Amino acid sequence: MALDWSTFLLEVVNFLILVWILKRFLYAPVKAAIERRRERLEAVLAEADAQRAEADRLRADYEARQQQWERERASARADLEQEMGAERARRLQELEQELGRRRERETTLDERRRDEAERRSEEAALTLAAGFAAKLLARVADQALEARLLALAVEDLASLSEDHRKALATAAREEATAPRVLSAYALNDVQRADLESALSRAAETEVRCRFAEDPELIAGIRIDAGALVMRANLRDELRYFAEAAR
Repeated sequence: MALDWSTFLLEVVNFLILVWILKRFLYAPVKAAIERRRERLEAVLAEADAQRAEADRLRADYEARQQQWERERASARADLEQEMGAERARRLQELEQELGRRRERETTLDERRRDEAERRSEEAALTLAAGFAAKLLARVADQALEARLLALAVEDLASLSEDHRKALATAAREEATAPRVLSAYALNDVQRADLESALSRAAETEVRCRFAEDPELIAGIRIDAGALVMRANLRDELRYFAEAAR
């Protein structure tokens, strides 16, 4: 088969024309599109890298903050435990102090109750003793004993204090407060006169008495002259003894 050079040349020319057409109308747009695509891809990759870097930064920041939070939480827990320990110790101390105060109060109350019980026992014993003594003295009391007590009262009138003398004189000058004499036994006229004379000397004024009997005195007399009270009888002496012994 013989080579047809004219046909070969036409084919070459056609091929060159086709290449020029492809380069002129197809390759350049395709290359430009590929370049734009490559740029967009690089931009996407760059953005992805930036986002990855930002994500890494955020993760690192989050991890750092989480570690900081862990440290702060551990520190807060330690501070809280310390505060709770201190508060617990303070409350235990306050509780111990309160218990101590309560024990002291209970001890004081027990001592007071014990003292009160002892005092009541002593008072009961003294009252009982005074009652026994009163009963015993009532059995031995008589007018002779009363006469001796009256004589002692007359002697004591000579040594009255100035205030008592003034009180006696004031009472003697007023009929409503005139001295009233109580005696366990009835006083005779001589005894009454001796007593009024002694009262008049003490008051430095005439004294007239009102006389009455009170068997509860056991023996002796009691003189009421206004605010002034003079006792010379067994009942009042026993009461005074019981009160003084408390």
